[in-house]
Amino acid sequence: MRSPLPLFAALALGACATLPPIAPTTTGTATASYGQTANVGPLLVQPIALVEDSRCPINARCIWAGRLVIKARVTFHGGSEQMLTNMTLGTPITLGAEQVTLVAGEPGRLAGAQGNPPANRFTFEYGPPR
Repeated sequence: MRSPLPLFAALALGACATLPPIAPTTTGTATASYGQTANVGPLLVQPIALVEDSRCPINARCIWAGRLVIKARVTFHGGSEQMLTNMTLGTPITLGAEQVTLVAGEPGRLAGAQGNPPANRFTFEYGPPR
């Protein structure tokens, strides 16, 4: 008598082949520090340097909110293309059908604190262009 195991294996593999494909992620967030790379959606974003941090301290009231700008390397098209760019907090960068935005920089500054550490953790958000 032959073993029914090959029959069960074939049926199990055949059932797996009929499942619908999983849709790729269309949105997401990731955080990285200097020397790290954030894998956000299909993009890779590596913070390189702090260009400007004139943000209002988190424990103060300000007339102007200020800006956070970093230099970052963005890798896209499956790793075949890279660009070095300045990213401003809240301002999306569009790369064809893809978009990435710097959405946070930590730590924030504190009013009255001496030697506030510069932002060194950055959160990026991926999504389709709006």
